Amino acid sequence: MNEQFPSSSTPVSMTGELPAVSIAEFSAVKGEWTIPAIKDVSLALSLSNFSASWRGSRGLRSEAMSAGTVAICEVDRERSFDMRNDANFAVVLVRNEALELVGRDGSVGGELQPNDVLEDQTLRRLMTVLVEEKRNGFKSGAFFLDGVATALASYLVHHYSTMPLGKVSVRGGMAPAILRRCIEFMESRLEGDLKLGDLAREAGLSTSHFVRSFRESTGKTPYQFVLHRRVERARALMRDPRVSLTEVALASGFADQHHLANVFRRMTRMTPSSYRRSLQ
Repeated sequence: MNEQFPSSSTPVSMTGELPAVSIAEFSAVKGEWTIPAIKDVSLALSLSNFSASWRGSRGLRSEAMSAGTVAICEVDRERSFDMRNDANFAVVLVRNEALELVGRDGSVGGELQPNDVLEDQTLRRLMTVLVEEKRNGFKSGAFFLDGVATALASYLVHHYSTMPLGKVSVRGGMAPAILRRCIEFMESRLEGDLKLGDLAREAGLSTSHFVRSFRESTGKTPYQFVLHRRVERARALMRDPRVSLTEVALASGFADQHHLANVFRRMTRMTPSSYRRSLQ
């Protein structure tokens, strides 16, 4: 029996123009299973143990794989598998534009090397974060997903490219004037649609270089910095008892009151309600 590969997935935008990555989950049943040719870089994460045989770049293979195994699939090539049992997978499609954005000069640094079986904990963690965010309705927001997409693209280019980019030195961080301009940009869009690509362009850096340089300058990733700023804004808004917690959440850039409560409690060890009561 042949299981249809999903034609739709959930896009994550890193540039505000084209989705940087798309995420989908699907099941394969015992028997013959075909994956169509995909023109984007695609990563597969096994969500269950399974056993299968297939013909890969290194010839015929037969493997018993555990949940958490990652594969970097060959681009634009149809693949057929003989599944010995049912299995569940997640797939992440990485647009070429996302890979180009992590390079200093807009180049990917060669093609990515396909690999059918990888025990790479970093790739596994990054893909798991994307899958969990999709399942949770992307409550952490686009800015958080931008950061994960950037980290994923950067890791792929630096570790699995046929011509890996050299390490970029960001010792000393970014210039104070540029950092100040970026922080002002963040502050002006705390409650709105903040994009990592826009911040990187504001600083004149690639997205991955911007993340490293910003962390060097502030001790926080851009997402951590924005989250702290949003919590501080929520604190200020809660001083006015006429403003509901739902209004506070939306005005501070959180998805809803539940999202505000989770983040606020994690960062302050208080719920928004208990913090508001402490102000009386």
